[in-house]
Amino acid sequence: MRKVKNITAATGPTPRRTARRRLDLLRRWPVWRSLLVLFAAAALWSSCRMDPVIQDQIDKLPPEDAAGPSAEHRAGQPCVLCHSTYEAAEPEMAIGGTIYAQDLNTLQLAPVEGVFVTIYDSNGASQKACTNSAGNFYLETSDWPDAAFPLTIRVGNRFMRSLIGRERSCAGCHTLATPSRVANDPTVDASTGQSRDSAGAVLVDPDNIPPEERCGKIQVGSPGTGGAAASGTGGADAGGAAATGGAPGTGGAAATGGAPGTGGSGGAGATGGGQAATGGTGGTP
Repeated sequence: MRKVKNITAATGPTPRRTARRRLDLLRRWPVWRSLLVLFAAAALWSSCRMDPVIQDQIDKLPPEDAAGPSAEHRAGQPCVLCHSTYEAAEPEMAIGGTIYAQDLNTLQLAPVEGVFVTIYDSNGASQKACTNSAGNFYLETSDWPDAAFPLTIRVGNRFMRSLIGRERSCAGCHTLATPSRVANDPTVDASTGQSRDSAGAVLVDPDNIPPEERCGKIQVGSPGTGGAAASGTGGADAGGAAATGGAPGTGGAAATGGAPGTGGSGGAGATGGGQAATGGTGGTP
């Protein structure tokens, strides 16, 4: 009688053999290989997040203020570098800056508190922010998530004549006069920072701010405080704000009474700021 071939052997290895083989493979995989895989994965994640242009600007910022992060810190510096989805500093800002006054006798800068900064977008919408004791102002992204660029700005009774194409930090254009800038570029104004590549600090005349453009008592800080260029502190190419005293821009926003606005070009500049409010008394630019 013909024997039937035992086919159980063709069913493959037993579960016990399979588990043993897997254990052998793990034992043959050195620990250094596992670490190498982890390091490679970490490097890949880091390179995906890194924006070399933004990171270079952040690395060049001066050290944090002695008092630490607050609404008054880093006056005159580009706030949205950190207060953004990239660096994730809170609050995330739609725009921010610092406003100064200049003593015409000493030419020193001092922060201006209590003035409204009104921002207009290209759809005709507007928002207001109030400067604090450091001269800082900002609008949170959550307060204006759909702001349509280009923007224009009014500070007190002064309008920007140029448009903000996409820069959310005033200091992106309004760079203060740091020692390194003054030493390396003879065209830099040692007080305001205005030069061939910067519109300089945003200046307002605190004595000529209309009552409706005040969000409290107008106060001018001590010269050289709040990140002013005259203090000689601050990182290279950091600072600025947004209204008067800049390079001539294009257009010319209309003021409430229909007269062409005056003022300089600019963006915004430091972290911190006062309370944001919706609306605006001026006409759309």
